[in-house]
Amino acid sequence: MVDVMCNRRGGLILPFLLLFFSIGAYAQMNISGKPGLIYIPSAWAAEESSFSFGYKYNPVHYAFRQNRRRSESIYHVNLAFLPRLEINLNLLRMNGDLRVQDRGIGDRQLDIKYLLLKETSYRPALSIILSAPFGIDNSFSSNAIVASKTIPLLPSFYADVTVGYGSPYYILREESEKTNFDIFSNLQLRKKKELRYRYLSGPLAGLNVRYGKKGGLLVEWDSQHLNLGAYAMLWKRWTMQAALLNGDQVTFGTSYIIDLTPLPKRLRTSDETK
Repeated sequence: MVDVMCNRRGGLILPFLLLFFSIGAYAQMNISGKPGLIYIPSAWAAEESSFSFGYKYNPVHYAFRQNRRRSESIYHVNLAFLPRLEINLNLLRMNGDLRVQDRGIGDRQLDIKYLLLKETSYRPALSIILSAPFGIDNSFSSNAIVASKTIPLLPSFYADVTVGYGSPYYILREESEKTNFDIFSNLQLRKKKELRYRYLSGPLAGLNVRYGKKGGLLVEWDSQHLNLGAYAMLWKRWTMQAALLNGDQVTFGTSYIIDLTPLPKRLRTSDETK
């Protein structure tokens, strides 16, 4: 059994989350909680006035914080309150037996995604994603530009293609909790190749072959590894997913999306019949 279940708190939190999510995502979410594939994000924006939340398990060989030492649990929320703008928050916590002072709250990160171009019949959607450099020594950065296009295959079958480029640089704010008085202090531009695990550093590409909005098969190049996965959508809101990273270790997760401005019942019934 994966070591996320070995930690007493993790063993309590995860079943609770799975039970809570099972009460009912229009979008497949990547490792940090953005619409995407397994690790890479896609260019499509989340539905306006939607709120999603979820959990991802990141295995030990691909851990961001303590690579090959501890696996990770990533909790995420995503809010799309404007037509082109998304705000993403995630919390990374290391799994295993750790003292409270060593574990802390976890690494928190704020990401912003903006849709530059909407998809049309002749061009892909284009988005830019930026990680705010305010955190102290964030575990991973999502700075990237991505383009995505849907290609019809057969009735109800589609291929969602995503290509992009992840920045080989990231901003490190090397500051102490005790002297953290200015969010713009001690900012340093660093190369991702100095890290044990480089996330979104170089060319990205992914393919999602899906059956309507019910589920699909995923394959991606995350700039470092070739990953394969699958996901299923239940009741149009709840997503379950699993993947094999580089033919080596398994990652899995779940997410749930809430429409903050639901349509009136008469219009909602009409839309569901389309």
